[in-house]
Amino acid sequence: MTALSDTPAAPRNWDGVVKALHWTMALLIPLAWVLAVMREDQPREVVMKLMMAHKSIGLLVFVLLLARIAWRATHAAPETETTPWEPLAGMAAKAGHGILYLLMIMVPLGGVAASFAAGRSLPFFGLFEIASPMAANKGLAEAIGGVHELAGHALLAIALAHAVVGILHHVVLKDRTLMKMRPFARD
Repeated sequence: MTALSDTPAAPRNWDGVVKALHWTMALLIPLAWVLAVMREDQPREVVMKLMMAHKSIGLLVFVLLLARIAWRATHAAPETETTPWEPLAGMAAKAGHGILYLLMIMVPLGGVAASFAAGRSLPFFGLFEIASPMAANKGLAEAIGGVHELAGHALLAIALAHAVVGILHHVVLKDRTLMKMRPFARD
C-alpha cells in the first residue's frame, strides 16, 4: 500500500480457493460432457447410470460455480498481463470469460430445466434426489434438452479455447497468465 492509496496491491497469483475451484471444474466439465456423449447407443441400464453421473456432476459444477462467483466477489484478482495487442486482447479476454461464465450458468440450469420438464427428478450421486416440480411435457423437455446439448458443446469448445489461450500466453508471450493459476504453487 502506498501513502496515496487505501487499496491493497493486487496479489501475485490467484489464491488457493480459486485455483481449487478452477481446476476441479476444469476436470468435471469435460467429464460431464463425455458421460452425456457416451450414452448414445448404450443399453437403457447403462444410459441411466451415465445420466445419473452426468446430472450429479452438472449439479456439482453449478454449486462450485456459485462458490467461485461468491469467492471472486470478495477477493482480489491478480493484475492482468498486458499483451502487444492491447486493448483488443483485454476486451477479447473479458468477452471470452463472460461467455464462459454465461455457459457455465446456462448449461446446468438448462439440464435442470430439461429434466424437470420431462418430469424427472435430479439425482445427486445416489445420495438424494430433487423431485421435479412439474408434470412431464415431452415437447418442452426436448426443446430445452436440445438447447442444453448445444450449449454444452459450446461450453466445451470455449473451455478448450480458454486453455489454448492460456498455453499461448505461456509459450508464445512468455507472460505469467498461466502461472498465476498453476495448481499447488506456493507464491
